[in-house]
Amino acid sequence: MGWVWPTLSRRARLPAHGLAEAALLAVVLGATLAFMPSDGTPSTDTSPTKPTQAFVPMPAVPSQWLVGVLAAAAGVSLPVIEAPIPTAAPAMILIPSINVHRAVEPVGVDRRGVMYQPQNLWNAGWYKAGPVPGAPGDAVIEGHAGYPDAPLIFGKLRQLRAGDKIVVVLADGSRRLFLVDSQSIWPAGTSPPGMGQPYGPSRLTLITCTGPFDDHYKTYADRLAVEATYAGLA
Repeated sequence: MGWVWPTLSRRARLPAHGLAEAALLAVVLGATLAFMPSDGTPSTDTSPTKPTQAFVPMPAVPSQWLVGVLAAAAGVSLPVIEAPIPTAAPAMILIPSINVHRAVEPVGVDRRGVMYQPQNLWNAGWYKAGPVPGAPGDAVIEGHAGYPDAPLIFGKLRQLRAGDKIVVVLADGSRRLFLVDSQSIWPAGTSPPGMGQPYGPSRLTLITCTGPFDDHYKTYADRLAVEATYAGLA
């Protein structure tokens, strides 16, 4: 596409656990042991007045629900655990409103910074040196527009409207949902500001060809960029 990509590094930070959380864990484990039933060892007491119960196994680790209940009762605020940053490469892209359901290939750039095209013309190409969709920064996925009378995978990209859904399925099976924000058109050989940056809020940019079509050279004069924001797991 003729765009040059930045190469910056990022490092994820994990939340630290304080003394309050450690104390809560001790309370939770203690309460869990107190509420667990007998291990089923036979009793020598045969008194008919003693009720008997069937053994119901419970998990050795307290459930998230139980942890929440005990935390609320103790007046302790649990730390917010952020979802891990995805690292699996995108495998599929789904755009229901324009009937796109295709595989995604990882692609790089040549010496001039031009993105290589996917080997299958009907597949999309993910810029593999940039963020994974759902990770911080701007993940970039390109696709062929095709000819005006024979559209390919992104031939109908201009029909997208604000709020339309884009789902990227990663290789680990997780599905990342994005919602369309806006569109912009740029001359071939240029790019929107910030495209492909590996930092900032998680977002997605879809790019394809658009504008006047040169029938002799079989090329388009412009490029279309569709911006979308991350909306969580689909």
